[in-house]
Amino acid sequence: MADQNPLYQPPKLAERILSLCCKGRLLEEIEGDLFEYYQIEREERSKFRANINYWFHLLNFLRPFALKKLGQNSNTIIMYRSYLKFAWRGMMRQKLQTGFHLLGLILAFTVCGFIYLHVQYETSYDKHHQHADDIYRIAFMNSNPQTRTPHPMAQAMVNDFPEVKRAVTLSPIYGPGMTKQPVILTQDATNVTHEVAEGYFADTTFFDVFSYEPVFGNPKDALTKEWAVVLSESTAKRFFGEEDPIGQRLSFNGMVDLLEVAAVVKDAPKASHFRFNFMLSYVTLKTLPFNEPWLSWDDFGHFNYVQLQSGADAEALEAKIPGWVTTYLNWSGGDLEALQNGDDRFALQPIRDIHLHSNLLWELEANGSYTYLLIYGVSAIFILLISIINFVNLSTAKAAQRLKEIGVKKTLGANRREVFNQFMTEAFVTTFLALVLAVPAMIWLELPFNRLVDGNIEVQNLWTADAVLVLFGITVFTAIVSALYPSFYLNSFEAGSILRGLKLSKLGGSNIRNGLLAVQLVAAILMISGSLIIKNQIEFINSKDLGFEKENLMVMDISGEPFSNKIETLKTALAAVPGISGASAVSNVPGGQFNQHSFYLEAQPDVEVDSYEMFADENAAKVLGIDVLQGRMLDKAFAADSAGTAFVLNETAIKALGIEDVVGKPLVWAENDNKVKGTIVGVVKDFNYNSLHVPIRPLIMMVAENNYNYLVAKVSPQNLQATIVSAEKAFKEVMPEVDFSFRFLDGQIEDLYREEARTLRITIILSAISIFLACGGLLGIISIVIKQRVKEISIRKVLGASARQILWLVNFKYLLIALLSLALAVPISIYLMKDWLSSFTYQAGISPLVYGLTALGVVLLIGMTISAISMRVIRANPAQTLRTE
Repeated sequence: MADQNPLYQPPKLAERILSLCCKGRLLEEIEGDLFEYYQIEREERSKFRANINYWFHLLNFLRPFALKKLGQNSNTIIMYRSYLKFAWRGMMRQKLQTGFHLLGLILAFTVCGFIYLHVQYETSYDKHHQHADDIYRIAFMNSNPQTRTPHPMAQAMVNDFPEVKRAVTLSPIYGPGMTKQPVILTQDATNVTHEVAEGYFADTTFFDVFSYEPVFGNPKDALTKEWAVVLSESTAKRFFGEEDPIGQRLSFNGMVDLLEVAAVVKDAPKASHFRFNFMLSYVTLKTLPFNEPWLSWDDFGHFNYVQLQSGADAEALEAKIPGWVTTYLNWSGGDLEALQNGDDRFALQPIRDIHLHSNLLWELEANGSYTYLLIYGVSAIFILLISIINFVNLSTAKAAQRLKEIGVKKTLGANRREVFNQFMTEAFVTTFLALVLAVPAMIWLELPFNRLVDGNIEVQNLWTADAVLVLFGITVFTAIVSALYPSFYLNSFEAGSILRGLKLSKLGGSNIRNGLLAVQLVAAILMISGSLIIKNQIEFINSKDLGFEKENLMVMDISGEPFSNKIETLKTALAAVPGISGASAVSNVPGGQFNQHSFYLEAQPDVEVDSYEMFADENAAKVLGIDVLQGRMLDKAFAADSAGTAFVLNETAIKALGIEDVVGKPLVWAENDNKVKGTIVGVVKDFNYNSLHVPIRPLIMMVAENNYNYLVAKVSPQNLQATIVSAEKAFKEVMPEVDFSFRFLDGQIEDLYREEARTLRITIILSAISIFLACGGLLGIISIVIKQRVKEISIRKVLGASARQILWLVNFKYLLIALLSLALAVPISIYLMKDWLSSFTYQAGISPLVYGLTALGVVLLIGMTISAISMRVIRANPAQTLRTE
């Protein structure tokens, strides 16, 4: 007998839609016809074609006459309508618990929304460039990695590597000491003058590699012309308002040759790793007399970017660079060997990674931190987790109150699936209501949040497709996870045993609740202890002796042509102001960037020390409070000092030379190809002129009156405002054409740790929220548990138990959970925070007191939370309680 043909199963989703939409009296006939047709189709066609045809015929059958009327809802629709009613009535019946649960979810969704927007902003850096995924910055990675490389390198890679499509070199307009220098631009026609910062030189290919929206003119052609300038839109408005400025002329620091405005482009987005106000071409620069080696392979003084061909392998290209670059670099000896064996290398940094993953020397702007972003994300997950646990714990703790309801439903015919759907519906109603309420909360808190964390959050970005999808996903996830365990837990009991009277002792669930409570406490302890350790480290940084006096130092920019030959007059005028005890001119100030060159003792040319440099006058040590350990400080009264051939080194530089007694020793300072021979006249004590993230490096100081960028004035903290007014008056008498602007050095030092300070503020807020939610969840559980133990507590009181004994009985288990949570959280916290502290050369360490305070705080909060609920029952009359029970 031949085998019968198999029966093929039509698409289940299609069948489900048919059963939901088709009238009952027609359903069986239509299903039968479609089934027979599907069997024939499967015999003759592929499964895919048969499924498509099945869907087509199904939709063709669903004509108006075959559809259920609006009032003829299926049992499923009626059931879900009843679920919604039960969910709403349950929320109204238990307003306090519902309110707390909603508040917890609103806080969690608000935190998740803000953190998501912050993460979205931080990860959006440089994505506005059309070819952002193919653009890489060339960095030089050695013992002191830096972002700057030789000027010809980028274009040479275009010529020599087919995988490099385009390249561009750029450089900020630096002043002496390689500090970014604002310039004075003056409109030729109206004589309107402004000081403008963030000016750059760039190759003609700049606007081919980077994407900027043009406002006026053609920026791609503009950089091919001599003496042409491209302005940002905001800069153009400062000079020309809303008018088209093309062809207008600007003078540059009073130069005779005028710049012609050739194009205006939209300002770079805030999420850019560098932004410019005006851009000049190297074509213009090369018409001027300047230091020729700066544009050669010998000088690592420029920022090089390459755009690779789409799909090119950046890692493979990077591996080719060491062998290729040696044909251009005039290196020998140890430098060449380090490059060939991989100790030094040229790295290709994806432009999208620079903001969060690069913290090298000479970064164009302060970058963010992927580590801190990770901290924010994990903290938001902790907050969400605590809210979910609160819902689960409260649901299982209220099991006795829901059991009779479940038992009656099951007796009337409800199956496990329908009970499960009811719990899911309740969870979705609560979570989506919380989401709806969280959005106006975020709108209301947007400005305070940005002020608090120095952020750039815009709540309007919640309406983007990605943000809606993320928030919707978080909400659905929260609802499902929140309802999953309670629904399975309460569904596990049989209707008969429930209605016969299931004892509370058989309900169970307490171990799960206690375990989830422990997870909550572990999350809260990690956040609390982390906040305390970050706080201790920042306080350590702020209080550490940096080797100089950072307080009460007023810093004024004096770079550029207007200050030429007037610095000494300005110093004298400021020093005469009451409240100012001295003024000093320097090329660099602590907390800023310092240029690098090498030096060596004339007697030991093989021991070459790579060193930072600082030009300073005779007052620098006194004003900055730097200690002189050997010899003397610089003094232009000495001819050698005025000539720039007298040098002062710091302790680290002396150690690098390997000789203790160096005063009077001949030294050669190698400024590129220029070898300056001089004598060491003094040694100063090490001071932290860079961030405490990095160790103190060798420093060489010398006099160079044409290389000063800053005037530092030592001011008295008394009558500070009057001193500032007098200082401005003295400044304007010498420099009437320049706006008086200043900053305090301690503020600049604090800016070095801006990310740490922001992280501290965020973690403190998130820790407070986590503590509030954890204690609130515990409060809800205890209120239910205490109600279940009222009879037990009353009997104990009748038998002579004191209030203290009963409190200990109630508290003991939860205090034990707290201690277990501490035992789990402390090792995790130590591991994570040691890793974070490793980014600092100077560390406050992890004090046991941090965990002692955390433990004490957690225990006290738990004790007070439980006692606040318990005391009402303990104080009640046991006789009255037992009669009621």
